[in-house]
Amino acid sequence: MDFKVKLIISLVVFGIVMGALIQALLNYQFPQFYPNWYEGILLFFLLSESFILLYVESASRKVTQRQMLNTYMLTKVIKVFAALIFVGVYKIVVDENIKSFVLIFMIFYLLFLAFESYLFLKIEKRLKKKQQ
Repeated sequence: MDFKVKLIISLVVFGIVMGALIQALLNYQFPQFYPNWYEGILLFFLLSESFILLYVESASRKVTQRQMLNTYMLTKVIKVFAALIFVGVYKIVVDENIKSFVLIFMIFYLLFLAFESYLFLKIEKRLKKKQQ
């Protein structure tokens, strides 16, 4: 199986499992914090992280290790701007329960950030192995 496919599958499985766990927790323990766009938040992170992983993996084939640092930083900046735009669109379009929306959004942001770092580490190990 291709390395890209393994990365995307692991990301989707992680996202679905974390999304289901958080949704169950919110539904049964904290229903007052369940935002309207919960599925939209999960879909946003699944899509954005997939595109980021595809970009980083394809860039890792062409650039040196030093240039990979710039690639990682570029993806972080793009992710922050995309997140701000997504929250801004929610504020403009829906504008209700914004605190719970941002709270759940930040929880997903941090979870996906941690998993993204783990996947970047796997890409980096593969790059070092390939160079040897």
